Amino acid sequence: MAGRTATGAEALRDWLSTAAAALEEVREPLDALNVFPVADADTGGNLAATVRAGADAARLVGTSLLGELLGICAQHCLEEARGNSGTLLAVMLAGMAEPLTDTKRLSAPELAAALDHARVRVTSALNDPVEGTIWTLVRTVAEASEEWVARSTEEPDSHRGLVALLEHLVEEGCRAVAASGEQLEVLRGTGRVDAGALGVLIVLDCLSHTVAGKAYPGAPERPYGRWLTTPEPADRNPSAHPSRGPATDPDAVEFMCTIALDPLAAATVRHELTGIGDSVIMTAIDPTGPRMRWKVHVHVGTAAEAMAVLTRHGRPTGITTETLAPGERS
Repeated sequence: MAGRTATGAEALRDWLSTAAAALEEVREPLDALNVFPVADADTGGNLAATVRAGADAARLVGTSLLGELLGICAQHCLEEARGNSGTLLAVMLAGMAEPLTDTKRLSAPELAAALDHARVRVTSALNDPVEGTIWTLVRTVAEASEEWVARSTEEPDSHRGLVALLEHLVEEGCRAVAASGEQLEVLRGTGRVDAGALGVLIVLDCLSHTVAGKAYPGAPERPYGRWLTTPEPADRNPSAHPSRGPATDPDAVEFMCTIALDPLAAATVRHELTGIGDSVIMTAIDPTGPRMRWKVHVHVGTAAEAMAVLTRHGRPTGITTETLAPGERS
């Protein structure tokens, strides 16, 4: 991408490939930063694997329509999503695709609309949004983009305006990530930031560089690189109140699957999963038809508990489970 500008489908492909490589490069330091919602040291790996699924899909799709291309990539990301952070990043991409259906060239107003849809999708996927996380970052850049477009004197379709907006969003994103160190009680006073929010900021910065026709230098070389120098797995703030629920159970698991449900059944499943677990995320993978396919993520005491809820309403497929104890992960 260095030396040329692009705002079309090929730029989107370059963006996802760049973001996947950037996350893979800093997988270990992101893993080491990971303490929320549980300190299972997997955020870097989860984000990198999720974006790589989208990047691989992008190279197989020939469309020039941004919404169609990003929608297909987001669906692959959701199918292959790993962990809380990977799932939310996939949801963000799916939301961004929705208003870009007939778009062949990205502009600042279209990016603002895409980020606003991403904000709505991420918020609706979460049962209990928490400040200082990916949700905060997505909301921050969505609001900042809307404000920037409203006051901008640039031509709406100008490439210069889009570059300037993205640079502004990276700055706002850096502020949001910095604030996570105080917003999340488990990080307060540690000098660390939320790993998931930082990872999504890296993805956004890769888009900024791609659109500007600049080579991404790597996260350690960017202003937020100072947060990636943690050599050892992060400790929680010792004064923070201990979390409750499955996250404190040494045998607890992260359970993920896909399942076909109608809207009423989906709402029921969400409610029932909230009663037995936490970190519940539910989002439609392909939101068409009376029985949509849903991606489900939950931290729960045992996989059997989640299966008991889900099988009352449908047939879960693509089931994965991971222990929430970092030292026991495969």
